[in-house]
Amino acid sequence: IADKLRRKYADYETHFPQVLDQLEQDNLLSDERFAEAYVRSRREKGFGPLLIRQELRGKGVSSDLLEACIDSRSEDWFHKLKDLVAKKQRVLGPVNSDFANVRKARQKLYRFCLSRGFTSDQIERALPLITPS
Repeated sequence: IADKLRRKYADYETHFPQVLDQLEQDNLLSDERFAEAYVRSRREKGFGPLLIRQELRGKGVSSDLLEACIDSRSEDWFHKLKDLVAKKQRVLGPVNSDFANVRKARQKLYRFCLSRGFTSDQIERALPLITPS
């Protein structure tokens, strides 16, 4: 928050520490609450633990807090990924019976899931064997 305040209100920078300390004392500013809300929001939008961890690290959240908020072994991630794969398969449409097309469709889904920040293990579990239609 200090960086954002600095960009917008650089003239008042001397007051930032006092204001931020008071917000923390009043429990209006909490890294833990922010991280939990951010993880919940991004997971609901279909993003995986690797991407969310990277985003939070970029926002300056500590590694200890990251590990506390993101449990990548949780079944919630797996269920969210299964829903995401099912939705993406509907968008891609039916796959021809040609083996090359089936493999190509599976690779496309796999890359999509990786780009969303899911681990290879999660993807392997959630990605069904695509059957030709």
